[in-house]
Amino acid sequence: MTNVRGAAAVLQHYYGYYRRAIRDALTRSSRKPFQCGGLRGYDQLVSIDLHLQERHMQRGPDVYLDQLDQRVQSALRSATSQADQVRQAHAFLMQVECYLAQAHCSGPKPDTSEANVSTPHSETVRQELEKMFSDLLQRSKTCPLARRLAHRWRAMRKSWLPHILHCYDIPGLPRSNLDLESAFGTLRRSQRRVSGRKETSPIRIFGPGAITLLALDNEQILPLLRSVSPDTYWSQRRRQEECEEPHRWLTRLHRDPTRALSQVDEQFYQVANVRTGASSDTPDP
Repeated sequence: MTNVRGAAAVLQHYYGYYRRAIRDALTRSSRKPFQCGGLRGYDQLVSIDLHLQERHMQRGPDVYLDQLDQRVQSALRSATSQADQVRQAHAFLMQVECYLAQAHCSGPKPDTSEANVSTPHSETVRQELEKMFSDLLQRSKTCPLARRLAHRWRAMRKSWLPHILHCYDIPGLPRSNLDLESAFGTLRRSQRRVSGRKETSPIRIFGPGAITLLALDNEQILPLLRSVSPDTYWSQRRRQEECEEPHRWLTRLHRDPTRALSQVDEQFYQVANVRTGASSDTPDP
């Protein structure tokens, strides 16, 4: 009875990786500009389906994983057309982003000579954006999502467009404050990891000191690190790695779902072989 319960616990832990991978693909989101979390989740679900089919061919049938694969295929069939539309709209938005980045890099210089008339500025950028979205509206007959995107642009340009392109007229002015937000986001994530709480109000007290520490060189930080004993450092390091392992596995899953799930398979069969005394990497029939 003890062996049966142990095997069931190992199987439950093994299947949990697949459930978590599928759940992450279905609920994946992204706050970064022009990165469609739903589209990347769809691609992740496709990779999971391919891995499950390859696993079925190599290791034989598995009742639970085969039923799970059928549900994954059903979800893919229902979302294929929407994923194609989102992919087309995403490709167009990436073209817009590339143009805005290049226009900002080659923006106006401090001098205003006649030779600098052709340099991109706010009015030139506005005209180019109008042309890009007009072309999108003309070729979006087969993509309803792209047509909705073009109509949404027409509704937004009247109130937003005159006030968001002034960065192209001022040399050195960044297009956004994402770098500044990234510095504050780093401090907030560090505070959550240290305290284990979602609230980050203590940053109001030690935030200036933390920003100063980020600005120090390695030679200046080294004496501060030497003041901590090695035993205390490694014990805290191991605790931190244990807490971050679930998040790291999701990161590996996002980069290469097939490889991440293959590693889970290898770890599972190693544990199963140790329990059963088998010497091969394949499960017993």
